[in-house]
Amino acid sequence: MSALNLPMRIAFDPALPWPMLGVLAGLMVMALGLYVWRGGTAAISRGLGLLLVLIGLMQPLGVREVRQPASDIAAIIVDQSESTAMAGRTDSARAVADAMALSLSQDAGIEVRVREVRSDAAGTPIAAALEEALADAARDRIAGAIVITDGQASDIPADLGRFGALGPVHGVIVGDPARGDRRLELISAPAFGIVGEPVSLEVIAHDPAPGATVRITASADGRVLRAVDARAGAPVRIPIPTPRRGDSMIVVEAAAGAQEITLSNNRQAFTLSGLRDRLRVLLVTGEPHPGARVWRNLLKSDPGVDLVHFTILRPQDKTDYTPLSELALIAFPTRELFADKLDQFDLIIFDRYRRRALLRMEYFDNIAARVQAGGALLIAAGPADAGGESLFDTPLGLILPSSPTGTVREAGFQPQRTALGARHPVTRDLPNPGDWGEWRRLVEASAQKGRTVMASPDGRPLLVLDRVGRGRVAQLWSDQVWMWARGHDGGGPHGELLRRLAHWLMGEPELDEERLTLKAAGGGLVGELTSLGEPGGPLELTGPNGERRTAALNEISPGVFRAAIDVQTQGLYEARLGDLRAFATLGPLNPKEASALTATGDILRPLTQASGGSIAFAGERGETAPDVRRVGAGEAVSGPGFIGLRRREAYSVSAAQAEPLGPGLAWALAGFGLLMFSWRREGR
Repeated sequence: MSALNLPMRIAFDPALPWPMLGVLAGLMVMALGLYVWRGGTAAISRGLGLLLVLIGLMQPLGVREVRQPASDIAAIIVDQSESTAMAGRTDSARAVADAMALSLSQDAGIEVRVREVRSDAAGTPIAAALEEALADAARDRIAGAIVITDGQASDIPADLGRFGALGPVHGVIVGDPARGDRRLELISAPAFGIVGEPVSLEVIAHDPAPGATVRITASADGRVLRAVDARAGAPVRIPIPTPRRGDSMIVVEAAAGAQEITLSNNRQAFTLSGLRDRLRVLLVTGEPHPGARVWRNLLKSDPGVDLVHFTILRPQDKTDYTPLSELALIAFPTRELFADKLDQFDLIIFDRYRRRALLRMEYFDNIAARVQAGGALLIAAGPADAGGESLFDTPLGLILPSSPTGTVREAGFQPQRTALGARHPVTRDLPNPGDWGEWRRLVEASAQKGRTVMASPDGRPLLVLDRVGRGRVAQLWSDQVWMWARGHDGGGPHGELLRRLAHWLMGEPELDEERLTLKAAGGGLVGELTSLGEPGGPLELTGPNGERRTAALNEISPGVFRAAIDVQTQGLYEARLGDLRAFATLGPLNPKEASALTATGDILRPLTQASGGSIAFAGERGETAPDVRRVGAGEAVSGPGFIGLRRREAYSVSAAQAEPLGPGLAWALAGFGLLMFSWRREGR
């Protein structure tokens, strides 16, 4: 754009400050008015004289300027938020923006600023992006702005007056407002629950067809907890059991509807922290021995364990003259423990117990049934387990994974992890496995099933684990763990081993043999698999928008595989490997962007109206996007098929020359002369 040489204009270089000149001019007007009111006959000449004096004090200049036309500035805001991505409109919004920017670039008199806006935890900050794009632009150069969006904005303020200077702001909505979408809203969710006890959550399914029947499913780690049928638009309360101790990702999902933009907002999630009531453990020690204190100290040190411990001091068939009052503090309540209240115990431990007439066979039947129903059993074997007094010769033998051979070794040996034990969570990370101290007794056994995770140097089973029905069983074929506790031969990790063993038996999820976890870390996701075997394939990841991808799992230690996944989209992710599933969220647990994906102009309309702009719809693929034009002052800024940006005709002065229009003193003297002439004329 070439410079313009404009005609001379009048300017002033006042001899006094403008406020003083204003006061002086006011006094002159008052004096002239008083003069006229009193009947003066030379009002014109006196008024002209006063004016010349005032002009002399203002010192008029003649200014010639060289003006450089300034280009107008327009902003194009492109919505690249999570909501546009979930609805598949990202490319459409960018294509519409590119077409409008190309059209405006044909006009050399406008500067186009294109800005992309992405969502944050609160949603899509459209208004903030608009103000940021034009923050440094002179207000007399702003031609307007175009916001290309799905209409889901999170920061439209109540006071819109400041946007008038940025207008006209036009909203171009990408998407079809008539396209329906089913979505699920989580109204309330519990944060804590007692394991096994029910908790309630409340949801509402929104559907284009009011009153439609919607199937809603609540699950944890891929396991369905509850499924109900609900009416669209009506809140529904769903009771679910607390699945386990620790944090569980509860996913609530509505079945696909007849109209869907995306299935990603059919799913909501929350974290439920499961708390156990005090675990009840029944420990039966068959006879006093050094290892009994180790078990007792371990279990009593855990504040979450309620321990019931009995030690049998004398067998029933032993005859002596000891008074009955001295044999035990209380009678052994066999029926109460093993019949009436057996289902109240989470874990039953037989420590060096030998089968006697103390417990009837029906009690062992009860124990086996309790394990099948979800209880746990641990047998720490003693010498008696090698002979006819073994618990294997009771109904418990049907659920035990290994059986005695009838031999007891009374020689020192070093406990070792098996190849499977090096991968099993109970024994995998035990410290210093090559430096463990010796034990002095091993009851030889053979394992018919289950998993042998510890053994003697010649491969005899030492610790065998198995799952039976819904419960778990462990057999420790030695009573010598107390030697590690005493530090014999350097000792060993007795506390950690027994703690992990007890927690595995009680079903702690952190010690599951096959476990998949997914966590947000370092701006991305990390999937981790714990397995006794190989993964069998890559990790499958499903994003919030339904996009699927795979990631290779790399073994970082025996039995532990990990995959780092770079993701950007906020929301709920699902990892799947075979039958294993895990969930994690990047950003907020239920991002606001996923709550509504319908294209709408209602949210943006107050801003466009306050700035003098308009709302137009571009269609799902931008096929009905309006043309963009430059309009002059007084012309319409929108109409059928077009939106307009104003021509502001702003300029900058590149050069200026000022010349006095006569000396100021000459103007003032002429005024005084005229005043003297008027006074003399009146005196005649």
